[in-house]
Amino acid sequence: MMTLAFSSSDFVIVGHVLLLILISGVLLFLLTNFLAQTGLVTVEQQMEEMGISQKNGKEQTKTD
Repeated sequence: MMTLAFSSSDFVIVGHVLLLILISGVLLFLLTNFLAQTGLVTVEQQMEEMGISQKNGKEQTKTD
């Protein structure tokens, strides 16, 4: 994409391509930071935190 933009004589196209690359870089940076802060949690851990984990084949529900 950059090669095609620089091969054309129109600098508006080059500006748009650079803007798209900048936006995608910022989004990738924000996504990696979000995943680093929240972390990846297994389904079993999520079920235990919600109080719906199954132990010994019996379903337990959280009562308030």
